[in-house]
Amino acid sequence: MAILDRYLAREVVKTLAVILLILLLVLLASHFVKLLGKAAEGTLAPQAVFTLLGLQSVKVIGVLLPPSFFFALLWVLGGMYRDGQMVALQASGVGTQRIYRSAMLLAVPLALLAGMLTFQALPWANASIEEVKSQQQEASDISGVRPGRFNEFDKGRLIVFAEGVSAKEERLQGVFVQDRQHGRSGVVVAREAHQRFDPGSGNRFVVLTDGYRYEGIPGQADYQIAEFREYALRLPRADAASQYLRVGARSSAELMQTDTLAARAELQYRLSVPIGVLVFALLAVPLARSEPRKDVYGRIGLAILVYFVFMNLQRIAERWMELQVVPAWMGMWWVALVMVGVAGLLNLLDSNWLAARLRRLPGRAA
Repeated sequence: MAILDRYLAREVVKTLAVILLILLLVLLASHFVKLLGKAAEGTLAPQAVFTLLGLQSVKVIGVLLPPSFFFALLWVLGGMYRDGQMVALQASGVGTQRIYRSAMLLAVPLALLAGMLTFQALPWANASIEEVKSQQQEASDISGVRPGRFNEFDKGRLIVFAEGVSAKEERLQGVFVQDRQHGRSGVVVAREAHQRFDPGSGNRFVVLTDGYRYEGIPGQADYQIAEFREYALRLPRADAASQYLRVGARSSAELMQTDTLAARAELQYRLSVPIGVLVFALLAVPLARSEPRKDVYGRIGLAILVYFVFMNLQRIAERWMELQVVPAWMGMWWVALVMVGVAGLLNLLDSNWLAARLRRLPGRAA
């Protein structure tokens, strides 16, 4: 019966690779468009686009393994039902338990691979993405200002508009700047602006020359107007933000040593990915059943519904855990148990035992 295992593994792996590639391309295409938009706005350096795109692919590939394996196994088993191969196998004494064994022989190593990707590659990719974004924020300067449009820095707290740039693109000309200091909004109009770096403090400044600063609260008449020959605005530093990594970017070993609900929820989420591979293997076998020479994919709609129910339940369970709606010991385990119960119910509905029981009913006996 090793032939069945090899055949199923070969067909599922080929289908899995195709589905995984399609899903990865769809997600990366959407993310690529967003990165290009940020690069066009000047908030992201063009050379960082492909770096972030590569890190994003590492981040999502482990999460995409469970659904890819689920639909690949459905496709292969459904094709075997359609072509009558399952009928031949059942006539040879191959039952549902044997099909489950072949499916689990493939699901277990894939679950281990998904676990490695989510426990190791996922936090590394998240931390690397945060580091690249922090570097981009630190490197953001007036060289990224596009003339003739409003350019945002520091999440909108600093807005720069320039009519043009010098020939060497070192100075902005006809500059309008809006900033916020100590809770008060200020507007600066200057003839030119350039950047200056202070090696002593490590701060960078936008130095404006020959202009006026207007400071006050919109709607009130107590505005302050100051004329200057040279005025410096400090650009924000990313040092403070880079010292803190969000939970998703922390290593699994660090999360295990952190006794917070957010850390526990993140660990449970990472663990749910390899568990999802095993759960989907249990669900795919009954969902793929169909009669020979009939529409083998008649249950594909139900399979899609089951998949989205499972994913939504995982999100709900993670959120409930963070909000302490459910006890911490329960975590997200109950979602997998619910799906195992659904797989058992589907097997029961298709079982000969239930069919025999139904035939014994009084109404059926007639």
